[in-house]
Amino acid sequence: MISSVYSYYLAQYGHKTNSKYDTHTKAQLKNTYGRVLKSNSQTPTYKTDMSEAAQKYAIDLKENARELSNIANELSGSDGHGMVFKKSAVSSNPQSVTAEYIGDSTSPDSSSFEIDVKQLATSQINTGNFLQPNNRAVEPGDYSFDLNINNLTYEFQFTVDEEESNSDIQNKLARLINRSNIGLAANVNEDSLGNTALSIVSDMTGISGIKPTIFNISPNNDIQTNNPDFVEGFDEPTMKNNTNFINAFGLDRVSQYPSNAIFSINGEERSSASNDITINKAFAINFNSTTEEPVTISLREDTDSITESIGELVSGYNRLFSIAADKENDKFEGNAKLKKEFSRIMKDYQPQLEKNGLTVDSSGTIEVNKAVIQKAASDGTLSDVFNALDSFKKSIQRKADDISINPMNYVNNKIVAYKNPHKPVNDPYNLSAYSGMMFNGYI
Repeated sequence: MISSVYSYYLAQYGHKTNSKYDTHTKAQLKNTYGRVLKSNSQTPTYKTDMSEAAQKYAIDLKENARELSNIANELSGSDGHGMVFKKSAVSSNPQSVTAEYIGDSTSPDSSSFEIDVKQLATSQINTGNFLQPNNRAVEPGDYSFDLNINNLTYEFQFTVDEEESNSDIQNKLARLINRSNIGLAANVNEDSLGNTALSIVSDMTGISGIKPTIFNISPNNDIQTNNPDFVEGFDEPTMKNNTNFINAFGLDRVSQYPSNAIFSINGEERSSASNDITINKAFAINFNSTTEEPVTISLREDTDSITESIGELVSGYNRLFSIAADKENDKFEGNAKLKKEFSRIMKDYQPQLEKNGLTVDSSGTIEVNKAVIQKAASDGTLSDVFNALDSFKKSIQRKADDISINPMNYVNNKIVAYKNPHKPVNDPYNLSAYSGMMFNGYI
């Protein structure tokens, strides 16, 4: 039976990734331990329902309650109070500079700032010699060259056949380089006269240190043991052939040297090897073009993100509520108690919620009215929605935390003995007899 329950747990919840709220400090773990002590000191000794159905029911309660608590934490301020939502960054010139807010929603708002882009970061481009496509600039045979990039050297070996033309050779080299996946893109360009040349472009941009290039191509001097003029350590004919090949096709000809982006933030000049930068771990900035005047980057509340966040909270509540509302679970005596607890919460907050874009249907499920929330955003009355949701969020989070501490409290438990109300005794390990496996979120 235990094997079946574990299989159910893994199938239903094992694939979910942990959030940052599943990582706990020593103080948080101590607080949880204290709540377990308090719960057990006030709870009678039960003969617990250990049926497979009861354990699966408890797992559903525990995991959905934990998920709802995490969602509530995500929407809470750094002090655990108030409502916070995702923000979006706005650029006054998105054609030149785009911005994305990647900061924590609980962190204080950053001030707006100005960016002036003077130069974009560029990649390195090698453009070979333009050759008549139907001719052949080299003799048939075996060739190779070394390509150095990111302090690594790659050797490319290939054969030029009798029937191959310049265009065939260039396309063969382009395929070799592209298939190597070393951060280069090669293609064959054609000029106005119909001549073709191999172009090699680096994925990387910018320069580091004093080295002016990102990659370079040089002839390979690998020893050919079948050469009658072989001298150990160096093969001069092979080196000469490879050098002639590189010169003929112009593989080492740099047509554009890499450069760094040059920009200023609030008048302070900076540089970057990339056109994608991060500022204060809060803004992801992308340079698309240079700017004639400074671009202003600022923050605003994103109505779509706010609606999405509210939707996540509502969905978390609905998933937990649906377990209690499932008629299959009415066989557990504690399920009726859980329904009443949800009913009390909804009775207290339903009028307030419905005024602020959340409707409650006859079954107790909540739906988000996006139009009402967007209207509140345009009217400047979002603070009223936040205040209404904050108190509701705290209430359902408290209930979710209580369920997480002892989900077995809602199955068919038969009382064996009451605790002495005048002399309560802490019983910290009573809970582990049946629900220790479900405290994975605290480990």
